[in-house]
Amino acid sequence: MYTFRERCEEVPDLPLNDGTSKIFLNMTSHNGRPELISLLQYMKETTLDNSNITVQDDRILDLDRIVQDVKQSEEWEAVKMNILEIGIEQGMQKGEDRLAELLQFLKNAGRDEDADRAIFDVQYREQLYQEYETRSQTRR
Repeated sequence: MYTFRERCEEVPDLPLNDGTSKIFLNMTSHNGRPELISLLQYMKETTLDNSNITVQDDRILDLDRIVQDVKQSEEWEAVKMNILEIGIEQGMQKGEDRLAELLQFLKNAGRDEDADRAIFDVQYREQLYQEYETRSQTRR
């Protein structure tokens, strides 16, 4: 567990004193209080069938009941489907953007035949993506 509080960058001894803290929890660590480790392990898999959960007190048991109720609700199914649809939509947009960048790169380089072939030949297109991404990284 790592706790951070706001401070002024120009005057390091001047804290913000707004009462806020940021806490970062390392979900892979097994160091610290057993109840916190058990909670983090539960959060990773949302099941009590995890051998790394050594403390199953009332708080974790209550949390598990709530999680199981939510997982079985129709609203949760709708939320999951909405998240899935958004993810698919974003993935499609990234794919379209990637292809457009590749085709623009090929067009600017006068490689119209490569652009035509990339439309139909998936393996060749992947080779061109690697070439384009390698050249883009060397220009940065």
